[in-house]
Amino acid sequence: MQVLANDPTLIGLALQVGRTRTAQLDVGALVSGVCGALPMAVGVAGAVIVFTRAPDPLTGPVFASDPAANRLGELQHRRAAGPVQEAIATGCVVVTADLTRSESVEVAAVAAETGLASAVTVPIALDGRTVAALQLLGTGFRPVPGELAETVRPLVEALSARLSDASGFGRLSAAVARSTAALESGLPLAHATGILAERYRTDVEEAGRFLAGAAARAALPVEVHAAAVVAEVGRRDGTVRRDAGPRDDMPTDTPPPVSGEVPVPRDASTGRRHRRDDAGPLAWLAGDLPLPRHSRARREPRVPRRPEHGDARATADTEDGDGGPGSPRHRRADIS
Repeated sequence: MQVLANDPTLIGLALQVGRTRTAQLDVGALVSGVCGALPMAVGVAGAVIVFTRAPDPLTGPVFASDPAANRLGELQHRRAAGPVQEAIATGCVVVTADLTRSESVEVAAVAAETGLASAVTVPIALDGRTVAALQLLGTGFRPVPGELAETVRPLVEALSARLSDASGFGRLSAAVARSTAALESGLPLAHATGILAERYRTDVEEAGRFLAGAAARAALPVEVHAAAVVAEVGRRDGTVRRDAGPRDDMPTDTPPPVSGEVPVPRDASTGRRHRRDDAGPLAWLAGDLPLPRHSRARREPRVPRRPEHGDARATADTEDGDGGPGSPRHRRADIS
């Protein structure tokens, strides 16, 4: 059995295509690299990949291994003729033994001029649609065998998958960019509406109408006027922050010390002001604090009790010292 391809080189090329990261994929460089490596990998005179439309805005629709192959591919793409267009239209492999006898006179003339007289064209599908074709070119002395279509099938599938990933990544990136732009354009509008609603103590709808009216009077788009409102508030806040020096928001108990005076700590007791905080809940009974405003004793002055009939404490002889807990005798006993 004749060896039709350098299998290690072809497998390495397919693995290199598969390992390329989608986010870092340069479609033009990838396809050009495949075309440049294929002639040595499979033993052909040239290779060309033709797309129906350019896969990258920065590249063209034709990628080739050499100028002669590029000339033949450009002609088939421009004239929509030759084996490339047939493979794209049918989605099947096209084996051409003699390109000089092609139905297209121009393709036949270029094939005879360049010496690329034989070709095997393999379609490349993208998301189920045939969008490109890989054409392996040979000379009249060394024609391209049809079996090479199956030999390069793994490489074609890897390239198709990578191109599909790149296309999907491009669509998602464009959608994210559009969404981000829409959010960024609407953010100043929402911010300015909130600023006006807070400034004039109104709801968001009324603030939005006020903003639209102000923009109409200024002959500006609403988004531009909203951005100006937000920028004005930002400049005002920045001026306030620059003008305001460092300060201590905590209250100070004592004024700043003068020269030669020993500073007093904040937590030190400074006199009667702290007596209420330092005293207990019944300190007013001892006379340290005035009576509370809600005290009944303060509202109703105490009147000396008048002795009544049958009251043992009232009729008892106070000289006996047996007048109860308030008598001098008991007071002395309590103190002692």
